[in-house]
Amino acid sequence: MTTDRTPRPRRPSLPMGRRPGRRRALPPRRPCDRHERRHRACLLVLLAAALACVPYLAGRSAYDAQMRTVREQSASRHQITVRSAGDAYGAVSRSGTRTAPVRWTDGQGASRMDFADVPSGTVRGERVRIWVDAAGEPARPPLERGAAVEAGWFTGAVTAALLILAFLGVRAAVTVAYDRRRYAHWAAQWEIVEPQWSKRLPT
Repeated sequence: MTTDRTPRPRRPSLPMGRRPGRRRALPPRRPCDRHERRHRACLLVLLAAALACVPYLAGRSAYDAQMRTVREQSASRHQITVRSAGDAYGAVSRSGTRTAPVRWTDGQGASRMDFADVPSGTVRGERVRIWVDAAGEPARPPLERGAAVEAGWFTGAVTAALLILAFLGVRAAVTVAYDRRRYAHWAAQWEIVEPQWSKRLPT
């Protein structure tokens, strides 16, 4: 007695939920859906292109403008030594200074008195150095390059945020426009189908 031990071919296993001869049904795509996807893709490409150059150009322009101010103030302002005519008072600024009356003699020998920013611990009679402008009036210290860098970064960041907000607004407007077209199309189709369905309803 002989037995046939030839292995039988095994049927290929299929994933759960999949049957041979059937393909997964794709969601229906209307022409307006395809047009909307293309418009959104175009908007996304435009946003990427704008973010790649516009914030940099805006930040660079702000940096250059601030650097011109830095150079002008550095050239027109200088420090002089004065004597405090009173104790420093008021709130301490970010640079650690307070306001105090000061007295000094200008280049023409005239005695002058004004209010200026001095170190917070300045007392009456103490000699301190203050900044004055080209006219000899007390002024703030000239801006430094760090202020120009901060202005450039801030302007670039704000420009990028505005571009993103504009993109979101335009995309929302495109969605609303296409939704209106869909609603109008559905209303037109319903006007054709509704009478036929009404005739089939039992009376």
